Amino acid sequence: MTMASSNTPIPVDDGFNEYESAIKRQKSTTSKVWDEMTKLECENKNELKAQCNHCKTIFSAKSSSGTSHLRHHLNSCLKKVNKDITQYTIGIQPSPEGVPSIKNYKFDADECRKAISTFLVCGKHSFRIVEEPGFRYMMRIASPNFKNISRYTAVRDVLMYYAKERDRVKEELAKEPGLICLTSDNWNSEHTNDEYICVTDHWVDKDWKLQKRIIRFRALFPPYDGLNIEDELVLCLSQWGIDKKIFSTILDNASYNDVMVSCLKNRFRANRAILCDGAFFQVRCCAHILNLIVKAGLELADDVVGKIQNGIRYIKKSGIRRKRFYDVADKSFHLNVTKKLRQDVCVRWNSTYLMLESSLYYKDVLDYLGQRDKDYQMFVLSDDEWRNVTIICKFLKVFYDVTCVFSGSNYPTANLYFRGVWKVHKFLLDTVKSPYSFLTAMVKQMQEKFNKYWAEYSLILSCATILDPRYKLNYVQYCFNTIYGVHASDFVETILSNLRLLFDEYVKKSKSTSSSLAGSSNVSDKNLVDSGLDEHNDNSADFGEYFDESDDYKRYLNESSTRSEKSQLDIYLEEPELKLNSQIDVLDYWSKSSVRYNELSLLARDLLAIPISTVASESAFSMGKKVITPLRSSLKPKTIQAVVCLGDWMRVKGFSAEIGCKKDDDDDEDDEDDEDDDVSSVAF
Repeated sequence: MTMASSNTPIPVDDGFNEYESAIKRQKSTTSKVWDEMTKLECENKNELKAQCNHCKTIFSAKSSSGTSHLRHHLNSCLKKVNKDITQYTIGIQPSPEGVPSIKNYKFDADECRKAISTFLVCGKHSFRIVEEPGFRYMMRIASPNFKNISRYTAVRDVLMYYAKERDRVKEELAKEPGLICLTSDNWNSEHTNDEYICVTDHWVDKDWKLQKRIIRFRALFPPYDGLNIEDELVLCLSQWGIDKKIFSTILDNASYNDVMVSCLKNRFRANRAILCDGAFFQVRCCAHILNLIVKAGLELADDVVGKIQNGIRYIKKSGIRRKRFYDVADKSFHLNVTKKLRQDVCVRWNSTYLMLESSLYYKDVLDYLGQRDKDYQMFVLSDDEWRNVTIICKFLKVFYDVTCVFSGSNYPTANLYFRGVWKVHKFLLDTVKSPYSFLTAMVKQMQEKFNKYWAEYSLILSCATILDPRYKLNYVQYCFNTIYGVHASDFVETILSNLRLLFDEYVKKSKSTSSSLAGSSNVSDKNLVDSGLDEHNDNSADFGEYFDESDDYKRYLNESSTRSEKSQLDIYLEEPELKLNSQIDVLDYWSKSSVRYNELSLLARDLLAIPISTVASESAFSMGKKVITPLRSSLKPKTIQAVVCLGDWMRVKGFSAEIGCKKDDDDDEDDEDDEDDDVSSVAF
């Protein structure tokens, strides 16, 4: 097999530049004159003519001639009767007198096609929908001027729309003043068996608002190991121009991520693009860790949980049994039957908690059913088992509440995580000492996993908490005292010293930026001053030309004053905290404090942007399941990426991708189980 010559163009398939071909294929004849002009073919292929659709006059249509002369003709064409009759429509809003107003309406084919792309992307509709008779009828009624498009044109429109929005997002990232945090996760599509990587950027913008954008949703090539994923991530960061703006990466507990992070750290160290030698670079997904911890504990309570699970499944399997159950609950026990029995999902422990909670609510009804339905009697719980369910439910509620915070749809700032994780840690320690012996084995297994996470990431969680004016250092000291007692001071000192090191890095960066700006503006003045000093300082040689102590003395004075001055971090820590449970927006606080704490606010901007959870990527995979369906499994990787990323970017513009998609696929009832299911819809 012969190798391709060096002049042979290599097809671009890198997840970034391959979209340029879609832009190049865009028709150049976008001028409105072509709505009323027809191109004519000539014998000479280099010559192009245009014919007026009204008077049939023929004009030159060379690209060098432009279209101005064609537009002038159309404006004065005598055969063009009722020039603007199609451009007027009855206004929707009446005038102040109550009479409908006539207002100029201009049909824009490009905007209409863009709106169709938005419809396809946000609704995850098949591209074939634009060829369906119903869709074309709707468009014909909505706008008679609209020309039907094929599914291939719809795909090209989406790719072009994506490429333009991608360039806008890239420019937005380049202008942001702070650093960027990444979440990255992998997902395997059951329909194509492809492994996809999702990369999401998180940052605090210039207006101190938390932002996130999916910048990559791409099929990987095997092998799916740490080295391959690291290459993919480096390529992505380079293409987006943010390879020197990364503060931290948030990953799940997969083993290949350790290899990937190690390689990334070495690469960033070589480019001097990493802070504190990577102490804040890697963060494990906190929601993922909690998920592993609780699932490990629930395995030891399978017996009682399994009984409830199978019993609820038995009731919900039959419509008649389900109706009878709720009738008894309403008429005999006077319960609010709008709160339904919950059936758990095997991959979501939080749905198990909701199932146990609902079973406790209907405990009397379930016991009543067990006395009258011989088929249900095998699922009836004893009093001791119900007591254990009550204890397990209270135990899981702590984890559920913390997970609700971690999995928030607005992706909370990093300062909120420490308090939740500490509560879990404290709760595990207290439960071991509780009188409930059946919980001891469960909790010990949970503690093993939790202690490993706490030891590795309490530093990052604590530093973010210190930058919350309600907590600061005192709250962190209190939390560590409740866990470690007399040894707490060692942990707190380590945290504070690392925070000081990180702050010093920001001070250096701020000074180097300001000095470079000042140096570039004052270099000419400095030269003039220096030359004047050399001219008039005749006595400078009296004490030896080899040494002038004046500059050295100035440096000494500056260093002495710097040592004696308190840093912004010290001043911030000495100020009294705000009330512990006061409701404040921590980003708004630092926005208002940025003048007083210039360097410290830069640190706060980046540290608080750490999401601590890969929920953003997990939600993208939920979106991916709607894009890659059995009927759409042949979509090209670049099309899938365009639909997923563009859908995420449309969310920022106010188009919600989740409208009408709240229900789980597992629900088999039309109106049940969703009144408070904010968290159970998130797959960890």
